[in-house]
Amino acid sequence: MNKLIIPVCILAVILCTALFNDRCLAEEQIAGGKSPTAVTKPEVVAAANFAVTEQAKVILKEQKTATKLSLVAIMSAEEQVVSGMNYHLTLKVKLNGKVKKAEATVWWQAWNNETPYKLTAWKWK
Repeated sequence: MNKLIIPVCILAVILCTALFNDRCLAEEQIAGGKSPTAVTKPEVVAAANFAVTEQAKVILKEQKTATKLSLVAIMSAEEQVVSGMNYHLTLKVKLNGKVKKAEATVWWQAWNNETPYKLTAWKWK
């Protein structure tokens, strides 16, 4: 009987450790997954301003008319670690005086000094 106590205790410790680690891993962020972030975070604000500036250039190029596009508010933001960082943004913007909603994705690579930001998606809501 005494010979079984030690192996049973070792097995119990291994099982408890495995169960505990599974719970911890489930709570960690998944690599490449999106996670909410603060809309006031400086990187998010910079990405939002960049998105609005770039979209204004796109509109000007497509419509060939002067367009005033400005950021009113960042409604929500998520970040996603990729080769750099993707910022998925829900924005309230003003287009020629009319308030509209848009979703934008900005890719940021801090080490790319020449062009650290790139607007990869813009969708009007």
